[in-house]
Amino acid sequence: MAGSDLRTFFDPKGIALIGARSSPGFGYGIPIVLKHHGWEDRLFQVNPKGGQLHGMKVYESLDEVPDSVDLAVIIVPAPAVPAVLEMVGKRGIRHAVIESAGFSEIGTEGRALQDRARDVAVKHGIRVIGPNCVGVVNTSNKFSTVEVIDESMEPGSTAIIAQSGVFGAIMLDMLHEYWLHISKAATLGNRMDLDECDLLDFFHEDEATKVIMMYLEGAADGKALRETLDRVARDKPVLVLKSGRTSAGRAATASHTASLSGEDQIYDAVFKQTGAIRAGSLEELVEMARVFSTQPIPKGNRLAVITSSGSLGVMATDTAVSCGLAVPELSEATAHRIREGAPGWMNVRNPIDVGPSPQFPVALAAALDDPGVDLILAITVLPYAIFRAVTSRGSTGENWFGHIEKIKAEGPSKPMVVCAVGHNDFVEKMREISGVSVPVFVAPEPAVKALASLHDYAKFCGRL
Repeated sequence: MAGSDLRTFFDPKGIALIGARSSPGFGYGIPIVLKHHGWEDRLFQVNPKGGQLHGMKVYESLDEVPDSVDLAVIIVPAPAVPAVLEMVGKRGIRHAVIESAGFSEIGTEGRALQDRARDVAVKHGIRVIGPNCVGVVNTSNKFSTVEVIDESMEPGSTAIIAQSGVFGAIMLDMLHEYWLHISKAATLGNRMDLDECDLLDFFHEDEATKVIMMYLEGAADGKALRETLDRVARDKPVLVLKSGRTSAGRAATASHTASLSGEDQIYDAVFKQTGAIRAGSLEELVEMARVFSTQPIPKGNRLAVITSSGSLGVMATDTAVSCGLAVPELSEATAHRIREGAPGWMNVRNPIDVGPSPQFPVALAAALDDPGVDLILAITVLPYAIFRAVTSRGSTGENWFGHIEKIKAEGPSKPMVVCAVGHNDFVEKMREISGVSVPVFVAPEPAVKALASLHDYAKFCGRL
């Protein structure tokens, strides 16, 4: 089945939702979402009971569906799936998303049922995503086979490949809160047919996708994964969260998506050899994606730290050095620029500890202009009692730190992130003055690690 065009999964001409239902659950909410986003005239609900659902006709069988349909979304009990696939194949539909669970993830009986379904798909040349998944999302045309909130449908440049269906849906629910928006998402489930390699290749060619995030429990084909990553990751960053580090975790994956997780050291080696970037946690995955999707490739490893807290500057420096970044001395011109107007007690070294002085925006702009600096970390700290007092009088935070987004836009193109530590109100205000182009972290260590990963990727790909 290799070589079939996968674009139909993300931009179908017509969708047959087989298993539409009137009670809450899979098959109930999807038509509501599709209708809301303008897909009503291309959506055909199928259920033997017929009637009306969400103000749209329900067809009693697939044979009754009158218009051109090229994608089937199947949400019926697992034992009925092979017969439904037979009808799909006879109708001439060659793409199917099987959201039903109860296949190889439940053991021998389910595995046999999945094999039967796969045999039918192979016979008819049907490409399949799933089973045991929630399918796909395409923000550019607002197409989705899962209930997605409006905030998550704002188009972006990051694609998601998730082996777990619900994990993928949860990611969509939360990413907009990090100001990270996606281009497309695909959840693979048991990978009866399509696997992570197929989607990596697809997103490699997808013009809307600049960065690929992947949650992986285990490779469908280890050799193919290595070859695919080697081909894709050199052109587009691939950020991977691989679970199953421990024996208990590997056992858990088998009962989740019927995946064989394999030895963790082997995956580590594959990622390092191919340039894929491994995240140590979900939070790190999201944070790195934010950096990779918004920041340019650095020209070197020299980091400047501008901070209003000396201790946090020390933490950032320790992490930077351990990650292979340098924290060099500032040029005399940069030091002189910062020193002008600065109080005598201020430390004009790197990290640049401005303390409670008004020199933060000056130091930030100077570091951006310094040809001896390749990456910038801006650490903003302000006691909440002071922050609350000054904001109650109309201050926006710019009085202390400048308008960070504008400062970055007016300077040379260098990777820059902000670390805002303190009360949530303060952090949100820092996000506001940093804008969509500057990621905001809440601790210095992950901020530095994300910048270091950007440098490592540039070095691996020969872009330094």
